[in-house]
Amino acid sequence: MVKLKWKKQKQISNKVSVESWSNYSDLICPKIINKFIDQNFLKNNEFLNFLKKIKENWINKLIWGDNLEILQYLLKKFEEKIDLIYIDPPFFTNSEFYHKVFIGTSNKSFKKIAYNDKWNNGIDSYLDFIYERLCLMKKLLSEKGSIYVHVDWHISHYIKLIMDQIFGLENFRNEIIWYYPAASAQTKRFYVRSYDSILFYTKSDDYIFNDDPNIYMDYSKRVKNAVQKDEKGYFYYRGGSHDGKKLSRKVYVEKKGVFPRDVWTKIPYIRANTLEYQGFSTQKPERLLKRIILASSNKNSIIADFFCGTGTTLAVSEKLNRRWIGCDLNWYAINTTIKRLLNLQHSNDILNWDEFYGKFSNSFEVYSFMSDEHKGKIPELFLINNKKTNSKKNEKSNLKINVNRDDNRIKLSLEGYFFPYFKELNKKIRTKISDWKDSIDYFAVDFNYNNNEFVPQWISLRTPKTRKMRFNTGWYYYDKARKNNIDILVKIIDIFGFETTKKVSIILRT
Repeated sequence: MVKLKWKKQKQISNKVSVESWSNYSDLICPKIINKFIDQNFLKNNEFLNFLKKIKENWINKLIWGDNLEILQYLLKKFEEKIDLIYIDPPFFTNSEFYHKVFIGTSNKSFKKIAYNDKWNNGIDSYLDFIYERLCLMKKLLSEKGSIYVHVDWHISHYIKLIMDQIFGLENFRNEIIWYYPAASAQTKRFYVRSYDSILFYTKSDDYIFNDDPNIYMDYSKRVKNAVQKDEKGYFYYRGGSHDGKKLSRKVYVEKKGVFPRDVWTKIPYIRANTLEYQGFSTQKPERLLKRIILASSNKNSIIADFFCGTGTTLAVSEKLNRRWIGCDLNWYAINTTIKRLLNLQHSNDILNWDEFYGKFSNSFEVYSFMSDEHKGKIPELFLINNKKTNSKKNEKSNLKINVNRDDNRIKLSLEGYFFPYFKELNKKIRTKISDWKDSIDYFAVDFNYNNNEFVPQWISLRTPKTRKMRFNTGWYYYDKARKNNIDILVKIIDIFGFETTKKVSIILRT
């Protein structure tokens, strides 16, 4: 990734790396490959002009790094520009939370720590952490903006007081209760906990709030069972009595349900057998964010999530035609979000849940405030004798690439991947990896690399629900009149998060 220099300010990185992802050029499925080849869309000049046109407009942004640093950086351009912020921060649980990593096409997997919710200096350090960030978020909110803070019983009472101080008690709108049935009760010493709280505040008294039928709650079972139809439409009888006589009148149903109360039910938490499952233990459901985003933003509003995790807020914003900014400190969360967005067409349609979404995501950029050494890390418990590995310092991973060139077109195949730390894995983990292909999680190719930004035109990846992936690309067409050589950059990310790139140069005959 290229390093871009920014003016150094207090707590602001002087180096930021960026990748641009044009999902219009994504070649995951054969239908898109054929469409682009038939239109000669991937010819070099036309493709570069297309990317230039995209850059003139808004491009969604995913940022890897400490959100305090990122919030300070965003203030330079986005102060009072964001209409909606949703955050799902740590809950002060004093626990560790896990990300499930799947291996190859089998059911084999292992767990890695996704994030640590332990605080060395106790509640004071946590409250300092959240207070500083919420103050900056208020500055980013537009005058018509709203913020939703997702918490639970551990910390909600503290956060409520902080929010009252920062946003003003007069701008508190709701404490939303998200009720979800407990999967199992592990205690008989207190009542089973089965809800989270979402604190809803606004920047001012003039804020966006939409009466959208898609946010409505279902009618009660009594109403549903009583619904009938006549020449005017659907109705039910509402009963009553007067002077001992039973009365009833027709009530016609014009909307899909009732306007939402502040207790939200029938939005289940994420189970492993659901399509939206990403392998993170604290992932939030898309239908929860659907109601928030539809109610508190408009089309083309900027939505932000500064603890984006697996990218639920970003995915729902994308499906609802909102612009978005997301960030997270955990590299696995960023990588999961990238894959989720690139695979968006195979996810649930947010407005018709039983159908596939069927559309590709818009272009987005990935910025990094972190050095690459923070990407891949093997937990010590996966290593022989639990010793720290230093393979990455002594030996580099390597890719074996086969290039097939025919007239004015090129395609590549990935023939091998050497990862030196494999010999340091303990037997339990090593036996789960049958061959080098099992260790590949993501494979992308930029057929026109310009030593500036990585813009993949071909991508293959694994998700928790789609384990198969391709290791040979489609054909890339270039202009026959082209005289300068072609530089191709190949990038893979393995299941441990290590990234390996290789540049392939094609010498053209003049």
